[in-house]
Amino acid sequence: MLDLLTRPVVAAVCAHLQVPATQIESLITTPAKGVDADLALPCFQLAKTRGVPPPALASELVAVVRAAGIDAVAAGPFLNLRFPPATIAALLLPVLAQHPETALRSELGSGQRVCIDFSSPNIAKHLAFHHIRSTMIGNALAQLYGACGWQVTRINFLGDWGTAFGRLISGWKREGLTLAGLAAAADQVTFLNDLYVRASQAAKGDAALEEDARRWSKALEDGDAEARHLWQIFKDASLAEFRRVYALLGVDFDSWKGEAYYDDKMQPVLAELEGKGLTSIDQGATVVDLSAQGFKKPVLLKRADGGTLYATRDLAAADDRWQEFTFDRALYVVDLGQALHFKEWFAVAKLLQRPYAERLRHVGFGVVLMWNDEPGEGLSAGWAKGRTRNGKIMLLREVLEEACERARSIVAEKNPDLPENERNHIARAVGVGAVVFNDLKNGRTNDVKFKFEDALNFQGETGPYLQFAHARLCSIERKFAEMHPHPPQPDPAFLNEDGEKQVLLAIARLRSALERAVASDEPSLLAQGLLALAAAISSWLTAGNADVTRRVLCPDAATASARLQLVAAARATLGSGLGLLGLQAPVRM
Repeated sequence: MLDLLTRPVVAAVCAHLQVPATQIESLITTPAKGVDADLALPCFQLAKTRGVPPPALASELVAVVRAAGIDAVAAGPFLNLRFPPATIAALLLPVLAQHPETALRSELGSGQRVCIDFSSPNIAKHLAFHHIRSTMIGNALAQLYGACGWQVTRINFLGDWGTAFGRLISGWKREGLTLAGLAAAADQVTFLNDLYVRASQAAKGDAALEEDARRWSKALEDGDAEARHLWQIFKDASLAEFRRVYALLGVDFDSWKGEAYYDDKMQPVLAELEGKGLTSIDQGATVVDLSAQGFKKPVLLKRADGGTLYATRDLAAADDRWQEFTFDRALYVVDLGQALHFKEWFAVAKLLQRPYAERLRHVGFGVVLMWNDEPGEGLSAGWAKGRTRNGKIMLLREVLEEACERARSIVAEKNPDLPENERNHIARAVGVGAVVFNDLKNGRTNDVKFKFEDALNFQGETGPYLQFAHARLCSIERKFAEMHPHPPQPDPAFLNEDGEKQVLLAIARLRSALERAVASDEPSLLAQGLLALAAAISSWLTAGNADVTRRVLCPDAATASARLQLVAAARATLGSGLGLLGLQAPVRM
């Protein structure tokens, strides 16, 4: 929305310098920290074209911009711009009132499609806490791309194939387990995961058991009826648990095609590679030499026993997605530890001259560390990867449930008069939001630290802080209706406080944050923009604590009506931004 503010500036400068408007628009930026200005125009490029020093051009443009009604000051090579609060309000509020969503919508991706591969857990295992990163970064990106006009396809590429299932079936048969026993288990995924652990431990140092696991893995790939039947049972039990956790997070997918779907689609890829002379045999395994592309080791596509590997499946899946969606961009939201894997198969896609090869992006991220305040044997208190309690991995569901329970206590203390069902609803929104925002506020390539007390704090850079800001604005709207039942039409001319201007500027900057978040696949850019908006809202509202005339709910109906329009715009924008990041926006807290 900054373009609404800068149009007079752009028009004046374009007319004076005889350059295209797009050139000026692309240069206007946020001023450096500490500079007393709303926006800045760096004059380096324009001065070079004109053949004058940048400071001289900045000084020359002062009079040009002031003639357009905007205050301008030259500061070296920068032309700093200042807008009166009422001017900003007059330009922005009518648009926000008619189209509340406009601050967080863009058409940059109109007509383009993106496929986003995220979450992608392994069957027969729980969603562990570390899955929060891929799941919520991917979910946020899906919504951010959608807000920028892209057609989005959300893909959950389930880990439902491979040697792990051979080991699971081998253990099932060896222990004589039954489907009735599985059905009777209180937690079927835990039942299967414990079986896998026992089978893996038993196979250590036992060549016969390891061979039995490989045999069942090969039988599964070959379509053995018993192996496929057990595999489907294991998969269905896992999916039921996954969907429960995804529902708590508000996450869904358009495609659930797992690795197994591509079982019969990998051989054509291998045959094509062999036909083009791109493969070789190394100790019985099929590999592709990537030394010419700068890789030290060849990429492995098929084991000596005929079993396929991740790179083969990813290539087959990319071919399938290209055929179905003809995507303009394909994102793979997977931890940075897998960076080499993606570089390798992306390189193979280029060797195959796939038309989509340059459209593939690995969206990597760091690990999540959880504060361990209940150390078990051999463990000490401190930050731990994935957090363990008494040696057990903390599950995502358990973290979410504990966060909701803690939030319930906080909400009950802050608002004891809330009905229980509403308190529970708010607690769920706050608890889940705290976990999600703690992840998304950080740059995705950084490691993330999670501590319940910090994430659930209603002050600071937290989800509850943003949600409380939204609820506070909703409360003001309710009280305004009681105080001014027949208010006059809002007039932006009454908005002449600097605090009001800062709220409007924070709103106006969000579209740029959204577009930059999509360009760099970095949801934290929008998260930080929302924190800036909430801070501006807080400063504006707090200014009225000592002066009743500066409050939204001031006695003067005309002023109050104008301020309420700003409250409504801020509330709608903040709520929309929370939704894009996967958080709910409570109206009471």
